[in-house]
Amino acid sequence: MREHGTRAKKAWGQNFLVSGQNLDRVVATAEVSADEAVLEIGTGLGSLTERLAARAAHVVSVEIDRGLFEVASRRLERFHNLSLLCCDFLESKHCINPLVTEAARRALQGRAKALKVVSNLPYSISSPAIVDLLEWDVPVGRMYLMLQKEVADRLTAAPGRSEYGPLTVYVDYWASTERIFNLPRHAFWPAPEVSSTLVKVTRRPERRRTEEYDTFAAVVRKLFESRRKTLAHILRAGWGDEAGSRILQQVGLDPQGRVGELSTADLEAIARAAGLSPRATDCRRGRQCSRTRSR
Repeated sequence: MREHGTRAKKAWGQNFLVSGQNLDRVVATAEVSADEAVLEIGTGLGSLTERLAARAAHVVSVEIDRGLFEVASRRLERFHNLSLLCCDFLESKHCINPLVTEAARRALQGRAKALKVVSNLPYSISSPAIVDLLEWDVPVGRMYLMLQKEVADRLTAAPGRSEYGPLTVYVDYWASTERIFNLPRHAFWPAPEVSSTLVKVTRRPERRRTEEYDTFAAVVRKLFESRRKTLAHILRAGWGDEAGSRILQQVGLDPQGRVGELSTADLEAIARAAGLSPRATDCRRGRQCSRTRSR
């Protein structure tokens, strides 16, 4: 990086996995095969990209940093099964960049039915990126994501734990999660403040994006806005006394319980019973994408 006059940028969550042994371990765990299309978010200097491209049918790798993109492009120019993009992976918090969507669709043509994601995911976008990948209309199968330990804790938390929240529920709706292995701070450069965990996220093939899901996502967000209050209080405040009482009676949950103690199935039952009232419409996840921002 000194040679090319660039540096790691904290604002973009740039912490590079520097050990060849650990990079090989990630790729081996992901079991990348010669008929697969793979997406990587955060090309960096191309160390993981190089290993993926040597194994996969095609790799789409996205890098926001122009300096790193140029270094990686020169380093990886021998690979003809690689699409390098220099752009934001996320066009907005709730929308993957259309440039990435187009490249992913091309990579899947004539190959496996679902995209595999393998990434040392930039910490600055990890939470929205995971949810957006699961909601994406490009088919995604398994994801192997290197995450900060605190994000991994949130993905895999059980009801009743302090880490349990909307991210846990959204991901659990779409996928199963499994912690694979941990890496210490010093495995990265610059060293982050906490250790990291490789997490395997396996999408549930039966799940589809529907209006029912949008309602579910909005209700989950609405409920967790007041997670310290009782379920009865939240429902009556959000949907009115009469509707709130009706919802509680219909789902059969403890009125004095807290939302952080409820399973994904419990929250789905509440969403089916509640729907969206005028008081709750402001919490629907935004879906409109603005004009593509490339760099």
